[in-house]
Amino acid sequence: MKPNFTEQEKNLLKAKNPRDYIDKSLKNKISPGRKAFVTRHWLDKTRYTIDDIKYARNRHPYWKAKKMEGTAERNAIRTKEHDYSKGDNIIWDEKLVHKFIERNKKDKQGKYIIKDWELAKEFRCTIPAIQHMRRKYNMAVRLIASSSGSITAKKLMEYLMLGESMLRNMQKKKRR
Repeated sequence: MKPNFTEQEKNLLKAKNPRDYIDKSLKNKISPGRKAFVTRHWLDKTRYTIDDIKYARNRHPYWKAKKMEGTAERNAIRTKEHDYSKGDNIIWDEKLVHKFIERNKKDKQGKYIIKDWELAKEFRCTIPAIQHMRRKYNMAVRLIASSSGSITAKKLMEYLMLGESMLRNMQKKKRR
């Protein structure tokens, strides 16, 4: 038995691709449950996947703006909540950098195993300080890999003891 669709639902089913589907979905006033039902039919009909819809949704201007609402406030709260520095500046000496290298690992999907706030707590610093070191670490790994290929602990330590601007300049020279 074929389901009965309203005119709005039929319009939604006429979408040619996920991007078009997101546009039409925003313009139609269909209840969330019914929209899920229509979406399932549209996916079966077009052979697109939920991942295709998620991809289109994440790039749609409306949803991008929605996601960004309040980010500045959330980041300010997060930074304040996870400031373990007690007003002191952290000095990244060789011992601390070595410990950072040991703790800054990623899983198979490329996500950090230890969250930045957890490292900030462990190193008694701020989240921006950890993010700074992670940027330096990633730049150093790319630079070493592009020049010699093998990333040794000694070479990594040497690069991490340099300033971020120095590493950026080295990257620019490599690109030329």
